[in-house]
Amino acid sequence: MKPSGIAMVKALGIGLLLIILMLQPSCETEEEEIISGVLTTDTGEYEYEIIATNLDVPWEITVLSNNEILVTERAGRLSLIENGNTRTIHEFEDLGEAGVLGMTLGLNFDEDSDIYLFYAYEDSLNRVSRFIFDGDSLNNEEVILDAIPGHRYHSGGRVQFGHDEKLFITTGDSDEPDLSQDLDSLAGKVLRVNPDGSIPEDNPFDNSPVFAYGIRNAQGMAMHPESGEVFISNHGPTHQDEINIILPGRNYGWPIVSCGEGETDYEDPLICYEDFTLAPSGMDFFPADEGSAPALYVAGLRSEMVKRFTFDEDGSVTGEDDIFQDWGRIRAITYHQGSLYLSTSNRDGLGNPDAEDDLLIRVTPK
Repeated sequence: MKPSGIAMVKALGIGLLLIILMLQPSCETEEEEIISGVLTTDTGEYEYEIIATNLDVPWEITVLSNNEILVTERAGRLSLIENGNTRTIHEFEDLGEAGVLGMTLGLNFDEDSDIYLFYAYEDSLNRVSRFIFDGDSLNNEEVILDAIPGHRYHSGGRVQFGHDEKLFITTGDSDEPDLSQDLDSLAGKVLRVNPDGSIPEDNPFDNSPVFAYGIRNAQGMAMHPESGEVFISNHGPTHQDEINIILPGRNYGWPIVSCGEGETDYEDPLICYEDFTLAPSGMDFFPADEGSAPALYVAGLRSEMVKRFTFDEDGSVTGEDDIFQDWGRIRAITYHQGSLYLSTSNRDGLGNPDAEDDLLIRVTPK
C-alpha cells in the first residue's frame, strides 16, 4: 500500500526538523578560547596568554590571592576578571582622561579587605580613598588624601605601600610646572602618608605629606624587593623621560632642569632618554634568582614596548633590553607569582586599537 500524500509530507517534515536540530549549536556554554603563544626576545622566551579583552584603558592591575584580578579602567570603572569573564565592581564618574588610575591593596587585605584607589572626582582634582572590597562591591569609602591637583594629562596616579608600611603616591604637575617646586602644593610630588592618611613623623617636611618634589608626571612606581628603594618613572617634555630612585626631601629639578642637565644641586635620574621617547608608565620588579639581582620592567606607551633593566650588586644598570613589542602601547605591568601581567592602552586616543583592545596579558618566562 503506498503512503498517502499527507503521510509523505509529515515524514518529510519530521526529517527536516531532525536535520535542523542536528545543525543547531549545543545549548552548553563553551569556555572562551584563551589565545596563547610564545614570544622570543633577546632575554629569552616567554609564554603569554591573553586573559581579558575589550577593556577600556586598563590603568592598574592587582592580582588577588585566589587569582582573581582587579583592574582599574580609566574611563571610570573598577573591574574584576575571573576565569576569563569581566564584571564591573564599581563605577565612578567618567572624566575622560583623568578617571580611575592607581590601586593597591591594604597591608592586611586578607583580614580587613581594604583597598586604596586614586581617582578624579572633578575636572581638576584627584583624591586617594580607602574602601572595603567585599568581593562584589566597594563600600565604606574613607578619604585618605584629598584635593590633589590634577589634569587630563599630568595627574601621576600610582599608589603603593613601601617596605616601611607607608603609602606612597605619585602626582603630576597638573600642567602647571611651577607647582612641582612649590612645597605647599601636592602637585608634581611623591607623597608619603600613613595608611589612615595621617602624616608620618619622619617625613622630611614638617606636617606635610611631601616626600620628594620637582617631578613632572610620574605614572609608574615600584619598590625594590630587596633594598626597599622607591623607583618611579617620570614623563619628560617630549623626550627626557626619566627613571628615578626617590630619596626623602630631594628635589628632582622639574621644571628648572630635566635629565640631570649639567652640575646642579638637583637629584640626577638613574636613567634618562634625551633623544628617544619612552613615555614610561607602570613598572615592577621581577625578583632575582639566586646569584643575580632583580630586573626592572617598565611599560612604554609611545614607544610601544617594555624596557627590561638589569643591575649589579651596587645598583648600577648593567643591561637594557626592548621586549614585548607586539601589542602596541603598554600602560601597566605587575609581577605576581612568577609571571608579569601587562595591560595595553591602545584605546586611550593615542594608539591604533584592534577590535579586541584593550588587552590584559599574562607573560611567564620559560
